[in-house]
Amino acid sequence: MPETDDRRARRGTIALFAASALLTAVGATLLSGTSSGKASSATGTPVPAVVSPSPSTAGAASPAPRTPTPGTAPTSSAPVTAAAPLPVTKPMQDAARAFVVAWASHDARPGGDSSYDDASQRAAAYAAGDLAADLRTRHSGSAGVRQWLEWEDRRVRVTASVLRVSLPDGAPAPTEDSGYVQVLYAVTQKPAAGPPATSQEHVVLKLVRDGDGSWLVSALPNV
Repeated sequence: MPETDDRRARRGTIALFAASALLTAVGATLLSGTSSGKASSATGTPVPAVVSPSPSTAGAASPAPRTPTPGTAPTSSAPVTAAAPLPVTKPMQDAARAFVVAWASHDARPGGDSSYDDASQRAAAYAAGDLAADLRTRHSGSAGVRQWLEWEDRRVRVTASVLRVSLPDGAPAPTEDSGYVQVLYAVTQKPAAGPPATSQEHVVLKLVRDGDGSWLVSALPNV
């Protein structure tokens, strides 16, 4: 029997309702999956959860630079200046000068000294006690003999000039009858030919005052 128009219309309406119900079900499923964060599409692909980086994975933050505190700038140390040598009395200075000039000067030119020990004998005039006796009788060892022969060969004149007389570091202050002095002096060696050579030396002397009030050298503590 041929299908009537009324029956055909009812069948279309049923199909439309079925399709609508299917679409509603699919839409509900999609909405439910998206809101729960467990699916990103109709295929059900898991969506990775977004995790904030922890300090161990993101790396420790760099410390903030320190700001200098006002008034805390580093201070530089003041330069240390060596203390000036302490002077001694003029009579003691004069006695020390006379002794050192005689003791450290030599003349190896023809007509001058006869040996290295001539200087010691001259210095004995400014010495006292055992030192004076030793200087008058002293005989140089092999080093002094070699030095004299070298000077004699070159006809050298050795001249000592005192630069400063002062109290040695750590020495006690002089008394009325004795005291120590340090003498800084220059020694110039002038040969018959060639340029002169100058060096600086120093020596510590012990001085004593004689009965007549004059100062004399009684010992050479460091020699």
